[in-house]
Amino acid sequence: MRMKSSLIPGLTLILTMAGISAEGYSQTKKAVSSIPRIEVQNYKIEANLVPDTHELKAAATVTFKALQSTDFVVFELSENLSVQKILNSEGVELEFRQNETGPGSLSVRFAKPLSSGSEVTIKVEYQGGFDQDRFSRIYTRDESSAYIGMEGTCLLYSAKWFPINQFLVDRATGTVEVTVPLGMTVIGPGTEMPVITKGISETFGWVAKTPVLPGSIVAGQYFQKRMQFGDLNIECYTKGNKPDVMQKSAEAVSKIVDYYQKNYGPSASGNNFRLVEVDEQLAKQHGMLGTIFITRRELAQSVAPLRELARRVAYQWWQETVSIQSTNDLWLVDGMAYFSAAQYLGKAEGPEAYKEEIDNLAVLALKFEKSSSVRLGLGLGYRTDKYESVVAGKGAWILNMLRGILGEAKFGQLTQLYVHEYSGNKANPLSFQKLSEKVYGKELGWFFAEWIDTIGVPAFQSDYAVFKTNNGFRVSGSVKQDRDLFRMPVEVAVVTEGSEETKTVELSGKSTSFDISSFSMPQKVVLDPNNKLLRDSKELQTSVQLSLGNDLKQRGDFVEAIRAYESALNLDSHRSLVHFRLAEVFYEQSNLQSAANSFRDALNGDRDPKWVEVWCYIYLGKIYDILGQRQRAMAEYTKAVNTKDDTNGAQAEAKKWLAAPFTRERTTLDADKK
Repeated sequence: MRMKSSLIPGLTLILTMAGISAEGYSQTKKAVSSIPRIEVQNYKIEANLVPDTHELKAAATVTFKALQSTDFVVFELSENLSVQKILNSEGVELEFRQNETGPGSLSVRFAKPLSSGSEVTIKVEYQGGFDQDRFSRIYTRDESSAYIGMEGTCLLYSAKWFPINQFLVDRATGTVEVTVPLGMTVIGPGTEMPVITKGISETFGWVAKTPVLPGSIVAGQYFQKRMQFGDLNIECYTKGNKPDVMQKSAEAVSKIVDYYQKNYGPSASGNNFRLVEVDEQLAKQHGMLGTIFITRRELAQSVAPLRELARRVAYQWWQETVSIQSTNDLWLVDGMAYFSAAQYLGKAEGPEAYKEEIDNLAVLALKFEKSSSVRLGLGLGYRTDKYESVVAGKGAWILNMLRGILGEAKFGQLTQLYVHEYSGNKANPLSFQKLSEKVYGKELGWFFAEWIDTIGVPAFQSDYAVFKTNNGFRVSGSVKQDRDLFRMPVEVAVVTEGSEETKTVELSGKSTSFDISSFSMPQKVVLDPNNKLLRDSKELQTSVQLSLGNDLKQRGDFVEAIRAYESALNLDSHRSLVHFRLAEVFYEQSNLQSAANSFRDALNGDRDPKWVEVWCYIYLGKIYDILGQRQRAMAEYTKAVNTKDDTNGAQAEAKKWLAAPFTRERTTLDADKK
């Protein structure tokens, strides 16, 4: 760290005498609100990677415009990295400090104040590393966005491995040139430049002429194959010499891209894409300009992972093509991507697939919905489970509800208009709201205020009475909610033996009345029959607790997983899937009696999904085999065979253990494949 000043010791003494620390002074002086505003226009990043020691040495030439008069600027830079020096455009060294305004900050001071509107270029030289095992001031574990190693390297924008201004907002054109040992390939955003070979190293260059969130790269020992689908070119990169394994996923990507192009217009990536195999820790990372990630586990599946690919491809529109003005607007990126994927699944696999995905997104949204408003979701931690729940899950549902208000045709018009109007520009919720109102023809401020800025979702119930009339029947009642400030159009359906009469009421206040006539005798009243509203219910909360339990079980936190499953059963004790998942945890803990009891409870429940039955019998058979009760085990395997259910190879599994006793050697859940 370099600082040219002889006044700090005396200043520290003065502040100490006044009861104020130098650190406190620094934080007060450089409060976030007082950080000068700049706009980065271009990056040139030159990095030399040393995978054997997990280190890098780099220089970032940053060209930016000062948006106000100032004698200093502030960037964000990972604490893993140590700046050696900073030069201005004339090669003169500048004063700088790291971590002055907070952890991971880089302050640069100029000898002469910069005037507002002036264009400035500086060169930051730095070094450090990203390591899996060492934990010190320089090295921290951050495999989800940064790691350097021969087995696979990733340096993503979110790792802040180069100086960044306005995280997730400020976009710039740029070039990244990365030197690696022979045998490694580097993949970056934009267009590839010619590879330069010098001795035992090679330099890969990538240029992004479109303003993007820059600097993301992945590197490894890749094999490359080009695939053509009409006008669409997809470069496939695999880590083994098996490029054909990409075929089904590349075909899926081509169909997804075609769907989005027809619905939203062209993306910043044009017709050239890359499909790149990455390690599992990058499963929540979408990729970068023109690049789509797919994990090794996903490639091993018998069918292409449509949901995951549809989400990642959608980011080519909502993050790479349309830019946002503030991190408060991230729901227009993540929510749009998740909702676009749901729409594609509906197109590819039918209305039931869309409904199933929307139901899944409702569960995702409610998992951590009370943690934050959508607007402030970044505070939950970028790409964390809570962030995904609030920003992506609830954000997607907000769009689903807006689609319900506008109608399918007008919502399609809105998304096309949004991409067209804000491609390369900075959109914000107000921009999107105005476009929505323009398409809808009515004011929608109330909708965005209660869903974007407010925590909580409504819970509904109805009271009604049925009256005989000269023309049939009249159902008179009211819709009640637990939030008196909530406003929303709500469908109310009167179900008869042969038909359904539906009316939309404008819900406002804690109770809203309705009257619906029907020719036949009403059997029941259903609120929101087409599932257009995100709302709380016992059924959804049961699914939320089940999902939380599954997450905890996958992480190996069995104690908390059991608590989540038990919470779900307190809401719905008849839910077979919850009993089954709880039984799996007991089985993994070798608590065989509790596991057997829970598998039996699953068989006595609603048996939804149907495969629960066959796998309960198989597990019960295994438990009896472990305990040396062979006859009872064979009886359970026989029951499994008799179901004729072959979900996930159940029939072969049951017949295998009918032929020979099961012996437990595995230490992970036998049902991982389900």
